[in-house]
Order: sequence, then structure tokens, then C-alpha cells
Amino acid sequence: MNTLRVLMYHKVDENERNFLCVSAAQLNEQLLYVKSKYTPITLKELLSHIELGSQLPDNAILITFDDGYENNYTLAYPIFKALEIPFTIFTVNSFINKNTKHDQTEQAFLNEDQILEMVNLVDFAHHGLKHDNLMDLSAEKRAIEISESVKQMEAFKHKTLKAWAYTYGAYPKRNKLEFDSLKLAFKNSGISCAFRIGNRINKLPLNDPFKIERIDVRGNESFFKFKLKVSFGKII
Repeated sequence: MNTLRVLMYHKVDENERNFLCVSAAQLNEQLLYVKSKYTPITLKELLSHIELGSQLPDNAILITFDDGYENNYTLAYPIFKALEIPFTIFTVNSFINKNTKHDQTEQAFLNEDQILEMVNLVDFAHHGLKHDNLMDLSAEKRAIEISESVKQMEAFKHKTLKAWAYTYGAYPKRNKLEFDSLKLAFKNSGISCAFRIGNRINKLPLNDPFKIERIDVRGNESFFKFKLKVSFGKII
């Protein structure tokens, strides 16, 4: 059975390690392991598989970052570039080119010059207008959130691919009618797939491209735990 693994990162720091942040040394060690065991793919390749039915390689793995922090360029990008591994960043429209408050802390986010420098190795996709939780919005406002996000990103110089990462991993998982309405809003804006968390390995062909599961990589977990999660997905 062919499978797809998707890793989810957020921040990289030289030394700090917490549930949202891996150190640069951790990232390098993890990527060396990933490259030795799996075949890294691009988001473009995954979209081609979803939209056109093209084949993915055996043991495919997609590496993603959420939010678009500046350290994705200053610290993560050089490591990925040295190892020749592609990755994807899901950006928040209103964060690009800004130092802004997020998670109660003033933080630096990618500017467009940094984004343009990375486009040969990095795919960029959607993570919302302002990082709002879709589950806090009405169905009508969700549709506006998606369509406006897509429309706004067309004004930037770089291309943003038609894929979405759910903020906080939240989507209407227990209400089929609500989820169908959300998927229709995605499709109306050209969005072909969306990523949740879940910490499971995806079986191919995908059961539903709008709930692709990602493995949550945490800097406060050991390398042994990282290898277990990547190998087997959710353990407990």
C-alpha cells in the first residue's frame, strides 16, 4: 500500500525547543533522517496527484511549515537548501511583510523579497487572512475568508498554490453538512486540498483531499519520538 506522510512545523530557533519550535540542530538531524528513509515531494506534485491522478513516489513525504515566520527563511531555508529538500510554507496574508503580534507575542514574518528568494525550493499556500479559526466563523463568513484570501494573494509577486492549512487544525469534523459546505467554498475558490493535524499517515489514494493528516513535529520531543511518529503516525 502506497502512503503519504506530511510533517507540520512552525518555527526554527538556534537553541529554543518547545511545542511550536525546533532548534536548527534538531531540524538538520530530522531532515537527514527523513531523506534517508523517504522521498520528499513538493506541494505541486501532490496537487498534480489530486487534480490529474499523477503517481506519487513510494514513501512520499511532504514537509510543511505554518504561519510564515521569518526564521523559516533565516534558519530553515539554508538547511533545506543544503540538503536539497523541498518544503511548503502556508502563509497568513496579513502577516507577510510584517512584524506583528501573534500568540500574544510580537513576531517577525516573511517579507516578499525573502519569499521570492525561496520559490525555487519552496511552495507557498494558504493559511487564511488573519489566522482566524474557521470554526469561529459562520458558513457565509468562512466562504468569504477563503475567497478573499485567494483574491488578496493574487496581488503578491509570488504564486500561491491552491491548497489550505486549517488554522489550529480546526474544521467541522462531526457535521457532514457543514463540512460539505466548507468544501464547496474551497472548490468555488479553486482550492484543491486542505490539511488538518491528526498525526496519522495518509493512505493513497486519499480518502478525502480536504482532510489530509499531518504529523505535528514538536521541539520538546526527543529524536526517538520523532522517528516513531514519522514511522507509525499516532501511537497512542
